[in-house]
Amino acid sequence: MRSDDELRSEIASARDALKVAVDHLDKIARADRVMEDDWQDVSAAVGLSMALHREHMARVGVLLGLGGAQQRLLRFLLRHVGQIVSGPELSGVAGIAEWARRVRELRVEHGWPIESGVQSPDLRSDQYILLRPEPDEDLARRWRLAADIRRHGGAVRDRILAYLKAISPEAADREDLDYVTKTGTWKSSIDDLRADGWDIRSSDEDPQLAPGSYRLLL
Repeated sequence: MRSDDELRSEIASARDALKVAVDHLDKIARADRVMEDDWQDVSAAVGLSMALHREHMARVGVLLGLGGAQQRLLRFLLRHVGQIVSGPELSGVAGIAEWARRVRELRVEHGWPIESGVQSPDLRSDQYILLRPEPDEDLARRWRLAADIRRHGGAVRDRILAYLKAISPEAADREDLDYVTKTGTWKSSIDDLRADGWDIRSSDEDPQLAPGSYRLLL
């Protein structure tokens, strides 16, 4: 059971870490001349302070019973269903540097219908929206399918084709393809498949697709 003293101590520590970062910036802002090395040193000091700030913010969340980063993100998104929220907001809620990975886990592993600019051309890359307040079993099914294809290995182009066939006529986004292929360098394999006659559409041919998404028409 948390104590109010412990909670307030963590909040104060989060505030103090932020104040240290501001103090570093104030100091260099008052300098007669800003030199390159001085700015890099300040940037490093601010980075350390902000990391400490995130740690204390995360501990406050734990003390309040909000759970780990993934749970905190889901709670926040559920409170803003249908609303666009920004990456920086989610970063603050998660309190960890790898917050985007936790959002992806919610989407692909647990089926929560969370979209970003990766899935929707109507959103910027740093915007997110939870479409509905319940998981989508089809999204979870797609993750299991992608995990199975990834696990069985094989050539990159074969994994891409297997996945696109399995989900057709739905589209795969770049996160899906990064995961299935275990690499971010799969674009040439898409080009090879097209050259072999497979009708694979991108946002260039279908403006309803988000940039980096591909649909196989069978």
